[in-house]
Amino acid sequence: MGPGKPSAEAALHVGIYRRRPDVGSVLHTHSIAATVISRRIGPGGILTLVGYELAKAFRGITDHRTALRIPVLANSQDMSELGATADAAMDADPHLPAYLIAGHGTYTWAADLATARMQVEALEFLFACELHHKAEATCPS
Repeated sequence: MGPGKPSAEAALHVGIYRRRPDVGSVLHTHSIAATVISRRIGPGGILTLVGYELAKAFRGITDHRTALRIPVLANSQDMSELGATADAAMDADPHLPAYLIAGHGTYTWAADLATARMQVEALEFLFACELHHKAEATCPS
């Protein structure tokens, strides 16, 4: 490891590794799509993605009709509080592949880096699809 100090959010990464011994890689992104969709849904909400073939990028999903549910956690500068919220979300769904932090970004994890990267790419695509779909639904015909 090089010099420097880990970010305060390192505790969230450690929490995922602690709760899920099968996880070998945790990735966190700050994309526009994740930030916008997490704000639209809001803390305590759940982004439900159904009907997307790309949902099969996630372990255990073999059919596009299977719902992929991504909880949106309330953001906090108190990492103990945020960690407890993340832990509760992971306890509520032991197969949870990701969560959003409202107005902040995405956390996803997998057994290895290649799979975690694939999940990040899949989530970003799915978030963008949902944003476009919702924008079309609000446009006058």
